Amino acid sequence: MRRLYTTIISLSIFGWAGAQISTNTKLMNGAIYGGPQKLEKNAGKVFLDQALNSGNVAKPKKNQVTNRAADHSSFVTIGETYYDLQSNYAMPHRLVKVPGTQGSMVATWTTSPSGAAGFPGRGAGYNYRNDQGDWMTPSADKVEPTQRSGWPNIAVLSDGSVITLGHDASNGGFYRTHSPNVSERPSTTTYVLAENPYKPIWSRMDNNGDTVHLICSYTDSAAPGESRAPTRNGIFAPMVYSRSVDGGETWEVSHQMLPNYDSSITNNGGADQYSIDVRGNTVAIANADLMQGVIVWKSEDAGNSWKRYLADSFPYAPFTGKKFMTDTPYTADGTVDVIIDANGKVHAFWGLARVFDDDTTDESYSFFPGVQGLVYWNEDLEVGKLVASGGAFDRGSVDGPQDGFNQLEQPTYSGVQNGTLPTGLATVCRLGNTSALRQPSAAIDPNGNIYCTFSIPIEFDLSDLNGNFRDIGVVHSTDGGETWAESQNLTQFMNKEDDFACVAREADEFLHVMWQQDDAPGTNLQNNVALYANHEVFLNTIYYQAVPVSQILNGEIGHLHYLSVDKPNTGEVFVVDQNYPNPFDQKSNVLVYLTRPGNVQIEVRDIMGALVQNYNFDQLHKGNHMLELNANGLKAGAYHYTVIAGNNSVTKTMVVK
Repeated sequence: MRRLYTTIISLSIFGWAGAQISTNTKLMNGAIYGGPQKLEKNAGKVFLDQALNSGNVAKPKKNQVTNRAADHSSFVTIGETYYDLQSNYAMPHRLVKVPGTQGSMVATWTTSPSGAAGFPGRGAGYNYRNDQGDWMTPSADKVEPTQRSGWPNIAVLSDGSVITLGHDASNGGFYRTHSPNVSERPSTTTYVLAENPYKPIWSRMDNNGDTVHLICSYTDSAAPGESRAPTRNGIFAPMVYSRSVDGGETWEVSHQMLPNYDSSITNNGGADQYSIDVRGNTVAIANADLMQGVIVWKSEDAGNSWKRYLADSFPYAPFTGKKFMTDTPYTADGTVDVIIDANGKVHAFWGLARVFDDDTTDESYSFFPGVQGLVYWNEDLEVGKLVASGGAFDRGSVDGPQDGFNQLEQPTYSGVQNGTLPTGLATVCRLGNTSALRQPSAAIDPNGNIYCTFSIPIEFDLSDLNGNFRDIGVVHSTDGGETWAESQNLTQFMNKEDDFACVAREADEFLHVMWQQDDAPGTNLQNNVALYANHEVFLNTIYYQAVPVSQILNGEIGHLHYLSVDKPNTGEVFVVDQNYPNPFDQKSNVLVYLTRPGNVQIEVRDIMGALVQNYNFDQLHKGNHMLELNANGLKAGAYHYTVIAGNNSVTKTMVVK
């Protein structure tokens, strides 16, 4: 079994390693301004010529202040958890639109209502959003009655019922919970997909109606005398595929190896380094093990047969730890997402990483955690494209210029070593063996526009122990992946850690995003050293936001939202959704998105133009608001309502029955 050393940490050579990280970070940060860069096929390298000298970043003006913190109130709290590790690598899609509804959604996450040692209450969190945009009361409670689980998936079945599927980390296998209605928390629990004596966990699941497709890997936490994880096709603890046609109650395909997944590419599987998407009978799976390259499988017959693509090859695969890698090749960092568009084309994203090995006496190698690059591929491309990097997140400051680089502090790319902090550091906040820019999550809207969110540290947004806080970025394409716009920042919090983002695969007028936030960079589970308590157990918030896709497409989210100190606090309407229900006889709701905080007025006029109702909503914050209309005093018929904020107005039609 290979051993992984993610940084070279001995004091005598740390300066060298730090210099390498710094060089790579700067190189990758500037890359996006040269446009998408190709990855050389069969070499795994990125050509970055002219990357540092291309593109200019607008500098913030003097005497301006940022309103980043004000965005806090525009996000919806849908859950809480003391357990703060939502994934080791790739994020599952845990936010799902309910088919056949106007705006209903279900969401899940790993939760724990207690921060006690071992998180004994760990399980699947749950929340539901109705068509009016209202979420259930947020909770940190799990849906499983007694069982301890984690890493949940969620699916809505053909009859409108909902299931979650979380793993049993101790014994392997999965707890399936079920509710006959999405508005009720799942509770009925069954145990599925056990594989004695092995321990399958870390699943990713998606479905088409009652046909559920699942991939997972195996834990190797065997006690003395127990069987270790299996070796199949020469791969230890491989990723395997399962399928159910009855909503996950029984499984007709169980823990099956996919074709051409063997020791010619890798000798060791990886936890969470894979993603799955389903659209009709088309299934796409991507696997992006750190030292393997990126493999994509596509099935057009619901998983009966598969075509394999090598989306990105690693020149030293299969890596055994006994190969020189002095050219510091690029590879995937293990965080990956895959999505299928309306034409059945497969698109994949992964975080970019870089590795090095000049010692073949053991199985260790060096990993450069400061790299900041997001790679995109689709099945029509021979090579991937670099579509996002840290350069777009260069903050500069009010008193200093921007330089095109997203500067990271040492605690951000340093990790706990053998349970202790590296010499000279009071804290660390590197998130496992992933790169600084990590965890893509993709969505597609009805017009074919592609969106991908990711997590990235932000320069100068530092904790009191000098770690960079993270925000959630987004990049998009309007031409099927041919070209990509500059990255933007969806969260823009100061002194908050935003991470583990996932989006609903189907965007509409909005990109639907959920993520986790707390008060310290990194995680308790990966970064805390008990002796120093440098990352204590915090109550984490699970947030949701509906981001107008028109605002993303127009590049109006940006990064810092600088406001002049004398700018009047007048609201600006950007998106007004159609009222729902419509027609209505009592009350109806209008979803409004403000690009600037302020006051909102709604005027209701009859078909002759006479004003029949007037509503005033004062001091609303930036972001989403659900505003209520009332049919009291109105005769049956059609009316026009106009939402007014500042110098902006939007008019739509409603019907009273």
